[in-house]
Amino acid sequence: MPRITLPPKLPFKRVGIAGLGLIGGSLAKALIPFGGLELYVFDRDPKTVEAARKVRRFAAVTDQAETFIDWPLDLAYLCLPVRRNVELVNLMAKKGIDYPVTDAGSTKSPITAAASRAGLTFCGGHPISGREVSGYANSSADLIRGCLYILTPPEDGGPEVMDLTKKLKALHDLLGCRVRIMSAADHDRLYGLVSHLPFLTASALAGTALRLGGEDVLPWAGTGFKDTTRVGASAPAKWVEIAMENADNLVDDIGALMNLLGEIRRSLKTGDADELMNILGPISAFRQKLPKA
Repeated sequence: MPRITLPPKLPFKRVGIAGLGLIGGSLAKALIPFGGLELYVFDRDPKTVEAARKVRRFAAVTDQAETFIDWPLDLAYLCLPVRRNVELVNLMAKKGIDYPVTDAGSTKSPITAAASRAGLTFCGGHPISGREVSGYANSSADLIRGCLYILTPPEDGGPEVMDLTKKLKALHDLLGCRVRIMSAADHDRLYGLVSHLPFLTASALAGTALRLGGEDVLPWAGTGFKDTTRVGASAPAKWVEIAMENADNLVDDIGALMNLLGEIRRSLKTGDADELMNILGPISAFRQKLPKA
């Protein structure tokens, strides 16, 4: 007897996506195959809006934030830069929307606080995925499918937030995501260390080469320099916002990094190879434990 594959039970029917950049565009493309889902999209970039209007599966497209907010959504998914997401949350508060809201920003505490002040039913989200390039043209469903996905429901959220969190988990389970749940504060501390600090460090490393050697060093750079500075090629405007939103954590993280570099520097000045080995050995062992995929 042939197996019958039933369509997935979707936790939402009308999903609005604000921002069709790399992440928002990738999310939209990942959701398009679910035929029972209506997608409503908003973006301010004229070229992106023009491209979106050619996608038949989008139920509606707008370049006006208020139009987006007024649509009869089951879920608003905010994929704008972190500060613009907060601006949209504040506008939603003024409009008195009653549908649930999530986001895809790289910091969680500021928008969670804004949503709480606004009285929204909100659960933060963060797909752990990306590229050095940006924009809808570079988006891909594969950036979302199967990625690690963090949900950060407010710790004081009531039954509506708990229900929203369950539905968001179900939605991302359908996309093959590995969903994990943590607090907004824990998220920002953790991703300050493993995401935001690496960008700043990669930028500082490339910047040191630029300041000491200028562009003349680039033809001589091998894979080590390219690999360790890769994320430093990302759009700086985006990262300035992220860094400023997570500044308290990053100030501490950068201090710890400077202390470690200071230890390395002292071992070099004193010619103490044993001490340098003692510093680098545990770090190498730690790095080797990083999962391959």
